[in-house]
Amino acid sequence: MSNSELNPEWVLSNSRQLENNPELIEIARRLWPRVRAHARKQLAHQNSDDSETLAAEVWESVLRSVSKTLARHHETTSTVLNLESYLFGAFLHRFNRALKRERKRQEIIEPLASTRELEQLPGARDWKSADGMERSLQVQEVMDSMDTWTRRVFAARLYGYTWKEIAELHELSESKAKLRFRYALRRLTARLGYGK
Repeated sequence: MSNSELNPEWVLSNSRQLENNPELIEIARRLWPRVRAHARKQLAHQNSDDSETLAAEVWESVLRSVSKTLARHHETTSTVLNLESYLFGAFLHRFNRALKRERKRQEIIEPLASTRELEQLPGARDWKSADGMERSLQVQEVMDSMDTWTRRVFAARLYGYTWKEIAELHELSESKAKLRFRYALRRLTARLGYGK
């Protein structure tokens, strides 16, 4: 997904709840450059596309959550005094949590033995079983790394569901469902270091 596809309209279009809140949409558009800048600053050592992808994912979850909460409490007039500050603060909190999860995942993955060390184990000379085991481990790693939405869409595609059926199930247009799935796979590929 190119940077031009990661814009506030794409993030906002993923949620039907946001359509009913023009104030939230306007604030989200104004804050998007600040959100992107913060992500780039925090992830300066990574590709700018990867930082924007993570920022867009976190930003989308913040907007959906706040939109649902505002819709739920609309009758009680429990409003936020400064919605712009609140949204950015919620983004910072969730973004930091996502970075912490990623660091923890990296710490767990690093101590794993290299292929050369594994070859020294008895029975490691059976190349057919080793290839099968490696493939199985790679598939398991990819599946474990997928978020819930991506895993569900992946499973639906495996079971023969069409993109149209998947999109209807998730209340998205077919093109948005495909775009979101590609976006999730691209982020997953970058995170796992495949294709380098």
